Amino acid sequence: MNSTPKHLPIIALAPHAWWNHWLSRQQLLSRMGQRGWPVVYSFGPVNFWERHTKPWNESPLFGRFVARDNVLVDYPARLAPHWPRFPAWDRWVSRRHALGLKKAVGAGDGDGLIVMLFHPIFEPWLEWLQPSHVVYHVFDTYNMMENWQDVLAEREMALINRADLITTSSKGILDNLPGQGATKGRVLNNGADSVAFKNGIGLPCPDDLAKVPHHRIGYVGAINGKIDFDMVLAISQRRADWHWVFLGPVYLNGNDKAIVTARDKWHRLLDRNNVHYFGRKAGDEMPAYVNNMDILTICYKITKAQKGEEQNWVVHGYPTKLHEFLATGLPVVAGPQQVIVDEFSHVVQLADDVDSWERAIAEGLQNGGVGTPTSRQEVALQNTWDNRVDLLEGWFNQMIANR
Repeated sequence: MNSTPKHLPIIALAPHAWWNHWLSRQQLLSRMGQRGWPVVYSFGPVNFWERHTKPWNESPLFGRFVARDNVLVDYPARLAPHWPRFPAWDRWVSRRHALGLKKAVGAGDGDGLIVMLFHPIFEPWLEWLQPSHVVYHVFDTYNMMENWQDVLAEREMALINRADLITTSSKGILDNLPGQGATKGRVLNNGADSVAFKNGIGLPCPDDLAKVPHHRIGYVGAINGKIDFDMVLAISQRRADWHWVFLGPVYLNGNDKAIVTARDKWHRLLDRNNVHYFGRKAGDEMPAYVNNMDILTICYKITKAQKGEEQNWVVHGYPTKLHEFLATGLPVVAGPQQVIVDEFSHVVQLADDVDSWERAIAEGLQNGGVGTPTSRQEVALQNTWDNRVDLLEGWFNQMIANR
């Protein structure tokens, strides 16, 4: 008689603090923890060169683990930071950190331990964690990003060769993995808390949003270099009666030329009377905000090789906001990310330049956009985070049983 494999402890390493903007990492792992998998989450040691930043200031002197959202979250110590200038120190810090994670999850010598890595930067941790199972979840096309380096390529190849399970957020990401990655990997698309956003229909409009006139063009999510600031600026100038509303954390710090340019464009947008920024809201506040928009947008700048330009990494992403937006039933307009083109063009209006964006928004406001409220909600309810974790948990159980 077959029995269900034991819930092995999981050490998860990803390049984002748990308490920042919630992404696929938190959504997947919090649900795995809720289902009885012991999970420890870390974004690694803090970096000495970031000692004037918020992550450094939020880190305790000696470090600690805090139980939250069904996960044991690592708050790394400022006394033992990364310091790349001194490789021997850096290696000692990484080893110390890895052993601390093993102790926190009670993994002993590593037998019966799953390590789930969300970026190849953490591949060296495997030497000290010595897990019985390695999972590599790829949430972006890392090798197309500006900060990709040869050392990361080497680590990713080593990780692909070592991994017992590889999952990716989209088929495009899977297809771009090197070596045997595309053969070994499985697609685990992002999902949504679809029911919460559907149930948000009819909620009172939040006070700050209520001051914004209709028509409200909404964007919710990280405000960073992915956004097509030029397009938003152009349309905000053309259509003074359309009010753009942005909600989410701003990630435009740094002196890199591209970041400086994007930050300048963002500030130019904020100077306009019909562009509104209300900061970052708590997760349970979001359904009320999103449901009181008129149009919802995923306004990313997508560059495709087919246009004679170098393809950017954004084209292969799977926006976590997609199914949250669809769950409201409101019209959704998005740039031509491949997954939306291939799978969701029947419920999302696509636009790729200023003119097509203007037409798409106008069509949504006047005629309800592509699809119907019901068809959009049906798609969202088929793509929940719980459905995604059903898949992931099944793959984990299969991986454990096959060992």
